[in-house]
Amino acid sequence: MRKKLFLGAIAMGTLLLSSCGSSKAVIDYAAPEEQGLNIQKITDENANTVLGSTTSISKNGRGGFLLAAYNSIKSDFAITTKGGCRSAKYTWGTNRLLSVSPDGTEIAYLNRANKQDNIMIRKAGSMGASTQRTFRDIGGFSWGNDGNLYFSDYSDGEHVQIGATNAHAGSIIRQMTNNNTDLDPVVSKDGKMLLFTRIDRTGPSIWSLNLEDNTLTSCARGYNAIFVGDSKDEFICVRNSTSGVSEIWRVNYVKGQETLILSDKNRGFTNPTLSPDGQWILVQGNSKSVQSKKQNLDIFAVKVDGSNFTQITYHAAIDCCPTWSVDGNYIYFLSTRGNKDEYYNVWRMRFAL
Repeated sequence: MRKKLFLGAIAMGTLLLSSCGSSKAVIDYAAPEEQGLNIQKITDENANTVLGSTTSISKNGRGGFLLAAYNSIKSDFAITTKGGCRSAKYTWGTNRLLSVSPDGTEIAYLNRANKQDNIMIRKAGSMGASTQRTFRDIGGFSWGNDGNLYFSDYSDGEHVQIGATNAHAGSIIRQMTNNNTDLDPVVSKDGKMLLFTRIDRTGPSIWSLNLEDNTLTSCARGYNAIFVGDSKDEFICVRNSTSGVSEIWRVNYVKGQETLILSDKNRGFTNPTLSPDGQWILVQGNSKSVQSKKQNLDIFAVKVDGSNFTQITYHAAIDCCPTWSVDGNYIYFLSTRGNKDEYYNVWRMRFAL
């Protein structure tokens, strides 16, 4: 039986966070607690170098860009976009690295080749060839209902800018922001509004960009924002607390309403994604593996009101970047399970809560 926890708010205090590496992956496809999930491997590590939340990046200006750019906030976890839990001494990257096409037939992920990271597209249902759709140096991305891929563009070398390109046709890049550090774009269902994270010396904040008149609005503190249903005034996001955990919040920036959905002094949570019916949120968070006795990343679900918190994956490998199938019956995710060398692949499992 999956564990169900009911979580409250945590005490506030100024703490520092240290990070540790991922636990050693095991070759099994599934842990004993994952029976009934029908876990299926989608990509092949021999054909692609898939990126995940704990992928090590050493080149200048990538992975930890915030800390490299703003040394003055290097020790303050509360104003970074690193996910984590101080008590577990565990942190991770929070880029969106996996997305499903609007019609549900394809998936997109990041592949590393020739010292660059670019978006690849392939069919969602079975293993096969992938097509490269960007030729820059890409960070987090999402697939909009308008058929465009929206992404963080690192190719400038000094700034991170939001860009967009058609998912299937041509290679024209539309630059949407400039001369800042802008990350993690996501588009409203009607394709008229973009949310993204902008970083400055005070930390991350969520901004909106009206795609019809190019109006920019600073909305609220946080990162990893996703729209709530059809609303363009309300979103779910992540905030790092001064007590050292990443929390899930719901914000209506027009009404000034902010609600804490999910917090745990022993776990951090990031990368929220809302189910097609608007009832469930998937997140990734840290968990101590029963198999390895070490911290790793697993996938959790929670109702939008903060109830029915449930751990879904239990593998000793890293499981991260969950995203829904269009019908809400399946979860696509990235994982290092299934191979002894800890390579990431795209996987799929049933959602049956």
